[in-house]
Amino acid sequence: MLFICLIPTKNAHAYLDPGTGSYIIQIIIGATFGAGYVIKVYFGRIVGFFKNLGSKKKNGLKDSK
Repeated sequence: MLFICLIPTKNAHAYLDPGTGSYIIQIIIGATFGAGYVIKVYFGRIVGFFKNLGSKKKNGLKDSK
């Protein structure tokens, strides 16, 4: 099956109707708002992760001296 998919073909001359652009824009907007919502919900965990990451680096530097 994979071999068949890799066989080069002629140009498809496919048609994209006007609704396709609208659908793509809706997907982009939905993904943007979805990512914003995830960041909003998990913001505390994200900030805590980076604070712990920074404190581990500082502690590692102090131990090596």
